[in-house]
Amino acid sequence: MKKITVAKSAGFCFGVNRAVQMVGNLLDQGKRVATLGPIIHNPQIIDSFSSRGVRIVDRPEEVLPKEVLVIRSHGVPQKTMDLLWKMKIDYEDATCPFVEKIHQIVLQASKDGRFVFIIGDYSHPEVQGIFGYCSDRFHVFATAEEIEAFSKMHQIPEDTPITVVAQT
Repeated sequence: MKKITVAKSAGFCFGVNRAVQMVGNLLDQGKRVATLGPIIHNPQIIDSFSSRGVRIVDRPEEVLPKEVLVIRSHGVPQKTMDLLWKMKIDYEDATCPFVEKIHQIVLQASKDGRFVFIIGDYSHPEVQGIFGYCSDRFHVFATAEEIEAFSKMHQIPEDTPITVVAQT
């Protein structure tokens, strides 16, 4: 029989582990928890949290009184954060610190008038959160071919500053 050795680094990345622990800690404290979208991409963890009463909501308006909303590890656009503050929703932010750093990079790049290229899946919640911190001067690319096609269709002056970030 062959021996299987699991790497010491196997398991969730830092940001996902942090988000899972945050939800678990809130539940252990007796809090009612809702997550803004699935907390992570793992059906077993989602099912486990669901069995403990965690609800998944699509919009902040769906949060019930006395629930704590947890922002998933992928982060959310700035307008969502603004809505949480405006609605005075009790929330915990489980956005991965590495994703949060990308938010700050593109926010500053946009303020500086830079064009932002985001490498990733346009429909992924993390990428939607990232471009939610950009001005209107951004574009999302999933492949090198898309970048090539974009450069042929759009004449961006050579001296235009560009910031490139990638989905984690």
